[in-house]
Amino acid sequence: MVDKIREYLLSAGLEENFVERKVLQYSKHPDIAKEFAEWITTQKYIDNGIQVEGYTAKKLAENSKYMVGEGSFSMLILLREKPDKAKKRIEEGFRIK
Repeated sequence: MVDKIREYLLSAGLEENFVERKVLQYSKHPDIAKEFAEWITTQKYIDNGIQVEGYTAKKLAENSKYMVGEGSFSMLILLREKPDKAKKRIEEGFRIK
């Protein structure tokens, strides 16, 4: 699972150190990693996917072009680990600094 994520992120041209930090995050959340690996394979979100604080990866992707793909799954992890920070980012429209 995390090998598929590593391969995907490396193929996107991301630096290896950054990729390894992301892989570590996903390894702490195997349920989210599994769903992301499925998305990598199919490029489709699961309709009744993992829900964190009322959000699914699909719902996040529908709300912002910045959350398509890896961004939506990464946000699920942030919602789980730091819900207040994640909710604030969502409320602000996923502004990029």
